[in-house]
Amino acid sequence: MLSKGSVLVVDDEINLCRILGAKLAKNGFSVIAVHDGQQAIDKVRETDFDVVLLDLILPRLDGLSALAQIRRFDSDLPVIVITASENPEDLETAKRHGVSACLKKPFDLDNLADLVQTAAARSTRREDRRVSDSTILFTKSQPVTLEILNGRSTGPFPSRIEGKDEHTLSLLAPSSNGSYVEVAPRTPVRVGLAASDAYYSFNSYVLGVRAEDVPLIVLDKPGVIYRTQRRQSLRYPIEVDVRYGRVPEEDARPGALATGRSCDLSSGGIKMIAADRLDPGDLVYLETGSVAGFGPITAVGEVLRSKKSDQEPSYVVAMRFRRVKGDLGKLLVD
Repeated sequence: MLSKGSVLVVDDEINLCRILGAKLAKNGFSVIAVHDGQQAIDKVRETDFDVVLLDLILPRLDGLSALAQIRRFDSDLPVIVITASENPEDLETAKRHGVSACLKKPFDLDNLADLVQTAAARSTRREDRRVSDSTILFTKSQPVTLEILNGRSTGPFPSRIEGKDEHTLSLLAPSSNGSYVEVAPRTPVRVGLAASDAYYSFNSYVLGVRAEDVPLIVLDKPGVIYRTQRRQSLRYPIEVDVRYGRVPEEDARPGALATGRSCDLSSGGIKMIAADRLDPGDLVYLETGSVAGFGPITAVGEVLRSKKSDQEPSYVVAMRFRRVKGDLGKLLVD
């Protein structure tokens, strides 16, 4: 089954985070925990969460300050406050920031799980994350990435689906430098696969190895699949030159433009190779060239994710458009 949604737990009590994570995972949610206000801001900027559970008494940056900053770039993200604070002014301030609920510690876990379920179901993001009718997972020859979670193997490794039945998936065994990588039974793995509407991932473990014409590893079929990257707009592999520069606000223009190249584009955003580092939360002005049926466009985007490219010293940057003008082409009109 698909995950019911993703929850960010923000609390400096590590044991409480573990308890909440176990409870929410049992109820079908994927959970990430951080332990201070600044980490909360960083995580919300780089990941689409359905619900945030936020303590108000936090190190580095308190919960109210973190909430105020989160609201600047995400005004409708459901937030549930969980706190031991007895200060009524703190709770009133949290309510003015539009939180879904405030719970005083200690609280009933079942009640919390119900509140999370309700907040996720009512979220305006629910329509954005529905699985497209054309999305079919686990098709033969579908490319996947495979991470071996044994602490020894590097990865991820490119692989593909070779077969499936009611209980198992068969994947092409991973290889490195022309040799197949040995994977012992019971080894935990993580598999990722890109569909047209989103990126999906799941954890599993190896049941066995089949020595056929090509070696296969057999995995236990997952019970929960996480839709870790949701796309409002379908992406298309359009490669076009991009000129870009950081700006302090949407209406500003950069003093100079650097040169990059897009990896894919949609009406909602862009992934590109940039020559220099761009950080989550940065506003970026960009203009593209044109290719058959597309462009040129000008846009302002907000950086969601940034990581070093395999081709140093460039970076792979994903941005969500704040505004865009120009010829998106018929392919980008959803």
